[in-house]
Amino acid sequence: MWLSCTPGSPGRAVGVTITNTGLYMRALIVEDEPLLIEDLEQCLLEEHFYVDTAESLQEANDLVAGEPYDLVLLDLGLPDGNGLELLKSVNKYYRETAVIIITARGETEDKVKGLELGSDDYLSKPFPIAELRARIHAVLRRKFKISDNHISGGPLEVNLDHMEVQVNDQPLDVTETEYKMLRYLILNKNKTITRISLAEHIWGNRIDDRFSLDFISSHMKNIRKKLSEAGAHNIIETIYGVGYKLTAYEAE
Repeated sequence: MWLSCTPGSPGRAVGVTITNTGLYMRALIVEDEPLLIEDLEQCLLEEHFYVDTAESLQEANDLVAGEPYDLVLLDLGLPDGNGLELLKSVNKYYRETAVIIITARGETEDKVKGLELGSDDYLSKPFPIAELRARIHAVLRRKFKISDNHISGGPLEVNLDHMEVQVNDQPLDVTETEYKMLRYLILNKNKTITRISLAEHIWGNRIDDRFSLDFISSHMKNIRKKLSEAGAHNIIETIYGVGYKLTAYEAE
């Protein structure tokens, strides 16, 4: 749910957001002001994000080198460098990641450079948390190409409000777990998603034992069978030793 929160005060749930999908999304806060980090983290946690924080460019680079994030809140004025350097890396390797620059630098040149390098939005400090919240909402909906709480990837369409999946405009019978897996994959279409990440986003905690990963593999086998029977062949690719990728292409 969306939060109504102000710096230094607890958040209050006041509505519905894209992140209210039963999934857990990953966010990275790159900021060196401790009080602002605390407020941003509180808001994102209650938005069902897994949140990592970095107070330096080096720390942020180390985190970004791992699994991709769904959202990055990026300060430019970091103690060991310019946040734009991180933006270059994120945009090069994870083009689906949403990036919002939050900085005390309000010069037009910085804004233009940030947008040219691939940021999705730009906020100058100080700003109301409510405004940031609204921009996160808009950016995620635009980034994931969500229209009326439906998201499409080739012949596949998933309803984010209800447990409904369609292939070539025909309903597909799926279990709750299969639906959650398809929903997360389509939100991250054309991105490689690890099996551990799938388990983490579905069940809300990091599940890394062998049984749980085999459980994901078993569900994926069933999903592929159902998709193939419905005419959506080979849209989920296995990245061996890593996980899966849903490739968004139009059915023939």
